[in-house]
Amino acid sequence: MDITKEKERLKIAIDKVEDPEILDKISAIISDSEPSMMTGEQLSVVRERREQYLKNPSDCVSLEEFKAIVKQKYGF
Repeated sequence: MDITKEKERLKIAIDKVEDPEILDKISAIISDSEPSMMTGEQLSVVRERREQYLKNPSDCVSLEEFKAIVKQKYGF
């Protein structure tokens, strides 16, 4: 693969993108920070749920308990 040609191809493809969400995802992938494919709204939900967990961890169920509940309810 010719790196220079691939970079040019990607630049041209990015120039054609009109969707801001896609541009955000591209930016997250090529940024130096840890990339996230979640939207801002999804990140907010995760942060909120984490705060709730940290306030009272005993209100939550373990992964094993969750799997048992889903298996019992839906048969998975």
